[in-house]
Amino acid sequence: MSTVATETHRNRRPGRIHVTTVRRARRITPGMVRLTLGGDDLSEFVSNGSDQHVALYFYEPHVELPRPFTTEAARALLPTAKPRLRRYTIRDHRPELHEVDMDFVLHGPEQLASGWAERVRPGDEVIWFGPSPAYPVAPVTDWTLLLGDETALPAIAAILEELPPGHRVLAAVEVADPAEEQPLPTPADATVTWLHRDGRDHGELLRRHATALHLPEGRGRVWGGAERGVMRDLRHHFVHVRGLDRADTHLTAYWTQGETQDSEV
Repeated sequence: MSTVATETHRNRRPGRIHVTTVRRARRITPGMVRLTLGGDDLSEFVSNGSDQHVALYFYEPHVELPRPFTTEAARALLPTAKPRLRRYTIRDHRPELHEVDMDFVLHGPEQLASGWAERVRPGDEVIWFGPSPAYPVAPVTDWTLLLGDETALPAIAAILEELPPGHRVLAAVEVADPAEEQPLPTPADATVTWLHRDGRDHGELLRRHATALHLPEGRGRVWGGAERGVMRDLRHHFVHVRGLDRADTHLTAYWTQGETQDSEV
């Protein structure tokens, strides 16, 4: 269940600290795990919609956190204990159950967030801050182009769910292989293209596909999330080669080649 965002209200609601526990963990593909986080703390969580993200807090094991752990308590702790942050998209929000879902691409046990996501068990505590402002689905243009790799799949899925019936959408998602494909339900008129790396360099297929696309007529918007260099190249292509308005081109670096593979949008 995804709740539709509005420009004037929910996209701008400020975030705060949430102390939650893992309720469920399940593999949705061989390389992605979905964690369901819940608790009474989420009774006051208001979704900002679409690609909103939150910052997960990772403190060193020896750090003793004050209780209750609030946004003010986290600030007071900064001089002596600063958490490492990793940012992830809220994939789903079920307010009636006080639950949210977050999806984690598994990059290996040595990675901070994705390694934790492989080891975590129901009942474990998760602290995070959010939500961020979200990508505004409205006002709707004539068409939307969605681009990304597996790290952007939760946001792409959430955006697709919120686009209006009949809206023209082209989506291209680069993943490791066919086993990493996921259902992407949407009321929009969407064409989804899956690009399978099969050992190629990250972003090679996404860059090639996006620059060769025949775009629909009319005013369009482009949203994307993938490796920093790929997003930089595609931003230049759509703004300076294709002539799209910069305000209609939202391409975000979700990770950087050579650095941690954990999503850090």
